[in-house]
Amino acid sequence: MSLRIKLMLAMLVTGLTAVAVVGGLAYLSVTRKVDVLHRQQAAEHFYRTMGGYLRKYGGWEAAERAESFDSYRRHEDRAAAQAGRADLAPPDDLPYDGPPDRRPPPEDEGPGGEPPPPPGRRNGGPPFHFIVADKDFRVLLGAGVYHPQELLPAAARKDAQAVMSDDGKVLAYISPEGVFTPSKQDQQYLAAMREALVVGVAGALSLSLLLGVLLSKRLSRTLSSLTRAVRAMQRGSLLQSVPVQGRDEVAQLALAFNDMSEKLARSHEELSASHQTILQQAEQLRELSVRDALTKLYNRRHFDEQATTLFNQAVRHKRPLSLVIGDIDFFKRINDQFSHATGDAVLRQVGEILRTHMRLSDLVARYGGEEFVIALPETALPQAAALCDKLRAMIEGFPWHNVHPELKVTMSMGVYADLAAGTAEAMLQKADALLYRAKESGRNQVCFA
Repeated sequence: MSLRIKLMLAMLVTGLTAVAVVGGLAYLSVTRKVDVLHRQQAAEHFYRTMGGYLRKYGGWEAAERAESFDSYRRHEDRAAAQAGRADLAPPDDLPYDGPPDRRPPPEDEGPGGEPPPPPGRRNGGPPFHFIVADKDFRVLLGAGVYHPQELLPAAARKDAQAVMSDDGKVLAYISPEGVFTPSKQDQQYLAAMREALVVGVAGALSLSLLLGVLLSKRLSRTLSSLTRAVRAMQRGSLLQSVPVQGRDEVAQLALAFNDMSEKLARSHEELSASHQTILQQAEQLRELSVRDALTKLYNRRHFDEQATTLFNQAVRHKRPLSLVIGDIDFFKRINDQFSHATGDAVLRQVGEILRTHMRLSDLVARYGGEEFVIALPETALPQAAALCDKLRAMIEGFPWHNVHPELKVTMSMGVYADLAAGTAEAMLQKADALLYRAKESGRNQVCFA
């Protein structure tokens, strides 16, 4: 279930619950209030009427002999209605509570001599009963609950209200009994309340759905943008930005995400740059570790490793391989006669001549001092010897007078190409022996076998 639907359901349930709780409490409160008001109204009217009845005749027995209470009540109610005194008008549902055998026929009795039930009665019965007792709490009117001359129980006495004569004597006690049964007018009023509650529930339902749609649409729009941005970051696009609307928690989340995305993208760029720098530095360190600082050629350790690899490949694939070792003639004399700086210049220039005339697959290195070594894969002895002689001639013919007017430089070389030697080291030893022969034979020459 999506967050949008969850929010709509939450708004709907919240609205319905609020309306149900508030409406139910209001309905119960109004019903209880109507009950209390009717009870008070009926009690006040009955007490006022009964008090006038007893005070008029001086007591219950004298009053009953003169006229019934119901007859007296009707006359008083009619007189109050004619006088327009609403405060003395009886409640619509005030019943007769006198002895059944002494009830006078009402003026509005129905067919067959039976009066219609008063408004508000349940099954024709009265909504309230009023018990009348004398000053000794002996029942005069029992309201169908107690018998005449029965002592009123203590529980009923606590709510009894005394009817006093003009000279301050207790004429009787009146005690209410019963629960409220709404009249027709009250039922209509309560029905109207129920209809209002139903309309309120429908309105709350519509409002909840509308608010749920609006709020969830706004919320889901921002969250959908956040989801798309996060997925884009997962695919590697770290710099993302989502729209920020309002100042609520979702807007704060969007702001925090944008800030995080920007910082993360910037950190990634810095990390990538740092990584590239580290790689470049590592490559530089690796180059420094395999290069000769003076001539920029490979050093002896790297040459030995690579020569062994080239030898093994040549043996495995049965391809030719030639190894060359060369030595600058009379290099010590150059250092002693022209200075060590001149000797360094000679070494750099010889290295440059060798490097610029090699193939990419060839390997040239400074082996130590004034010695240089060359590995020529896929090169047989005749071709290797010819290349070395060409290099020797180029070194001899270089304008060394530009370095020093009296300077002359030559090189002797030994070339060996027989894989039967067994190892690259053994081949170098053979080439070194040939170099020694070239020096003994007068230098500035190439010896091979």
